Amino acid sequence: MKRNWENPPWYSSYEKNNYGELFYSLMRIYRPKKVVELGTKAGYSAYHIARGLRDNRKGKLDCYDLWEKYEFNTVPKSTAINNLAEFKDLVSFNERDAIEVYKKYNKIDILHVDISNDGKILENIIPYWIDKVRQVILIEGGSPERDNFHWMIKYKKEPIMSWLKGFADRGGIEYFTINPFPSITIIQKLQ
Repeated sequence: MKRNWENPPWYSSYEKNNYGELFYSLMRIYRPKKVVELGTKAGYSAYHIARGLRDNRKGKLDCYDLWEKYEFNTVPKSTAINNLAEFKDLVSFNERDAIEVYKKYNKIDILHVDISNDGKILENIIPYWIDKVRQVILIEGGSPERDNFHWMIKYKKEPIMSWLKGFADRGGIEYFTINPFPSITIIQKLQ
């Protein structure tokens, strides 16, 4: 099968509003050594993270996803591997449930979470990472539009916005949500 380098199959809601440039820019600004991504799917955000790491001439990206083992799977792991082939020396692909990944790391620089996020999922992940992340945590979602997305309503998922507010009310963090849909929220631990 011939690879279409101009239009790879991303299957990402980030693509419509070119959030790849945001990921790339954050990598260039923060210059991380270790980035962990929970929820890679076809690799759209991972591609732009890796592009920034490559241009920094330092850093590694560890990608985690269930791919074919995910109940609502839409993309095989091979698609992500093909889409990120040019970064094979910077990226690792790990098939593992996101909830327990934090146990593998003492410290990282940046965490990106995009695993069908809702407030309950984030509560089971972010508190375990907050003291392990040196720079920022990036999460998919956080806007009213994202909280009112059809599957969030259909399955009565906990809104991300209310979870974020409650998490911030505990103290020690600040956050900022970037629109448009699907939105990205940047969480930073206060020094």
